[in-house]
Amino acid sequence: MTYEPLNRRLAILASVFAFLGVALGVIALATNYWTVGTKFDELRNETIGMNLQPNGTVWNGLFNRCETNMPCSADFWSVTFIVCLLGLLFLLAGGIFSVLDLPRAGDRRFITPLLLFVACVLMTAGLVDYAAKSYLNYHSSRTMIASVVFAYTALPIAAFVAGRYSALERSVLINNEVHTTQKYSATNGNGL
Repeated sequence: MTYEPLNRRLAILASVFAFLGVALGVIALATNYWTVGTKFDELRNETIGMNLQPNGTVWNGLFNRCETNMPCSADFWSVTFIVCLLGLLFLLAGGIFSVLDLPRAGDRRFITPLLLFVACVLMTAGLVDYAAKSYLNYHSSRTMIASVVFAYTALPIAAFVAGRYSALERSVLINNEVHTTQKYSATNGNGL
């Protein structure tokens, strides 16, 4: 069964959103600016007691923790990295399957929403794991959030396309012969 023009455009749109999510996710995993904060030093004086004075900037990502005027130290967030990377791989696979179904709707059309759903769950879990330990307040973490938004946008579009063709295409076995039937007829919008 071939796609109608609307569903073909929707499948292309779902794959574009998936590939944009993969690109943003790879950028987010590769850069080192997930959290940025100010480093404070304690100043003690006789009148106030203790005062905090800003003394530089601290930033970290999934691989390094850096401070102003100091060398970076290795700090690998393995769980966050692996879970987000697995999510990006599922997102990439979902985009590829969406593109592979463009010429003709086959039985693999059901795998696309499943792969995108698993990608959304894994990428969200990776963000929650990082956010449980540190703030999500800088470029890389916001890029990963944008990647998750693109994944969550591609998911219902791919599910709509797969669901539409699962309702339209049915096959029945009659006298050991396969006959295709249509449960719902395609209409032109006016019910005709």
